[in-house]
Amino acid sequence: MDNFEKDYIQMFDGIDLCLAQNLQFPTLTLIYSAIDSLAWIAYGDKKNSFTSWVDEYMYKEKKLVVTSLDLYSARCSIIHRLTPDSRLINEKKASTIAYAWGNADIELLEQSIIYSDYKDLKAIHINDLYESLRLGTLRFKNSDKLKNKDCVKRINEHYGNLSRKDLEKFNNLS
Repeated sequence: MDNFEKDYIQMFDGIDLCLAQNLQFPTLTLIYSAIDSLAWIAYGDKKNSFTSWVDEYMYKEKKLVVTSLDLYSARCSIIHRLTPDSRLINEKKASTIAYAWGNADIELLEQSIIYSDYKDLKAIHINDLYESLRLGTLRFKNSDKLKNKDCVKRINEHYGNLSRKDLEKFNNLS
C-alpha cells in the first residue's frame, strides 16, 4: 500500500507542475490517467468502471456540471486523439468539454458558449476537475472499498512487489 500512495502523490505532484506551467494536454492526460487507474483498482476490468468511479467517489465530494460520461468521453478524446472529439460526442451521447485555466473566469467561458455556434459545449474549470479528483481520491482511500480482497489484490499485483529502490537499481539510476 505504501508504493500505491507514493505513486499517487507523485501523480498529483506532476499535475501540480503541469498546472503551474499551463501545460493543458499533459495536465488533462495525467488527470484522466489517474481516474482510469483508480477506477481499475476499484472495479477491475468491469465495463463503465471510469464512470462508476467518478460517480461514486469524485461526484460524492464535488459534483461538476459535466456528467461522468462527458468526462469519459473527454478522457478518450485527450488520451487517444489530443483533440476535443470522441466517438461518444460524434454519436451525440456526450457533450464536448471546454476548459477554463488559471485565473480565467468560468462564467465568461459559459457566456461565450451561449453566444457561440457550439451549444453542446459544457464549461468546467480545470481546478474544479482537479479538486474533484483529489477529494474523490481521499474518499476512495478512506473507503471500505480498499479493504475489498479484489482491490487489495490489484494494488499488490501492481504496487506491492517493487520498491523505488528496486526500480532505481534495475534501471541503474542510483
